[in-house]
Amino acid sequence: MSEEIKILLGVTGGIAAYKAAEITRLLVKQKYQVKVVMTRTAEDFITPLTFETLTGEKVYQYNTVDKESPMLHINLARWADIILVAPTTAEFIAKVTHGRADDMLTTTCLAYDKKIILAPSMNKNMWANKATQENCKILKERGVIFSGPEYGSQACGDIGSGRMKEPKDIVEDVNNLTKKKSRLFQNKKIIITAGPTIENIDPVRYLSNRSSGMMGCEIANAFHDHGANVILIKGPCNYMQKEDIRSIDVKSAKEMLSEVEKNIIDCDIFVSVAAVSDFTAKNLTNNKIKSDEPLNLELIKNIDILKTISNKYNLFTVGFAAETSDVKANSIKKLKDNNWIDQDTRAIQIISTVKSMSSLTYYNMRAVVELPNGPLSGQLYQKDINVGNVFFNEPVEGYKDDEP
Repeated sequence: MSEEIKILLGVTGGIAAYKAAEITRLLVKQKYQVKVVMTRTAEDFITPLTFETLTGEKVYQYNTVDKESPMLHINLARWADIILVAPTTAEFIAKVTHGRADDMLTTTCLAYDKKIILAPSMNKNMWANKATQENCKILKERGVIFSGPEYGSQACGDIGSGRMKEPKDIVEDVNNLTKKKSRLFQNKKIIITAGPTIENIDPVRYLSNRSSGMMGCEIANAFHDHGANVILIKGPCNYMQKEDIRSIDVKSAKEMLSEVEKNIIDCDIFVSVAAVSDFTAKNLTNNKIKSDEPLNLELIKNIDILKTISNKYNLFTVGFAAETSDVKANSIKKLKDNNWIDQDTRAIQIISTVKSMSSLTYYNMRAVVELPNGPLSGQLYQKDINVGNVFFNEPVEGYKDDEP
């Protein structure tokens, strides 16, 4: 865009106030012009100097008096293209709903006639309270946009709705409103598998693994954020992708492969993240196996979705291998066994948070990269591949922090 979009960021007094610094950094990085207004209680959690350093602009506090601009709240309201308040407390929601104007931020909001985005952050009971919900309903009817909140762990120890959305997701909501979205993968069709598969033994028992689906869903989110047409095919898991990503739920490896092949036409990239069960029962029984009967369970090798797709279809393919020992050697062996190694070293590198595994290695048709042991927060990026030179410079988030 030829002219920078102006964002007035309001920061209120909640434990998530420190995340407003990351929101500011991301907005500035994406070429928004940002000014910050803080409430009195926000300054108990984070200093104005932080925002002045990030924006290069003066920070307006709850009682700021500007002799050169005696109608400062009017001028700020005229200046801003969008007002974003993050975090937004229950108190601030109540004030805005009922037209209170007792500090710089509420006064500016009352004088503002364009788009306001609120990112709520509060305890689950405060969020669920009828008064808060009625206030939110009124504000939505007036055209106020809500970014969140999310369900998750909170600083008080509770788990529920009320947690502020992550900074990158709030900034994405701003981008959606301003149409300032990445088009890095526009018109590219990406199929991603995620989560575990389950292989039935009898009507009540099955073989599976501990995959949470987190990595696959976050990779789907990242591609989606950069304009791709994403189809997420996932096994049973609770980790959720963004609402507007097309998702297909499956159970077994056979079902997953079937859905991949149904959607493979015109696909540009296939990312096989799912933890597909390596084995399945040779003989299924229609009746529950009695616990007091001897059990001889014969397993056979399960279908290999990654191998099937990469050998059958001519598209860029990415896969993952989870190893607990001889990580690189085992992954290279897998490449050789499947005849995937050649002289071309093009690769997508995808790194996500790993908490419990000793190490993680990803492989694709071209290369192997060993990731460090232990917890890590990484980046999703790719280089020198068919779809062009691409760099994802925002982290693929792993597990969440413990505050709202």
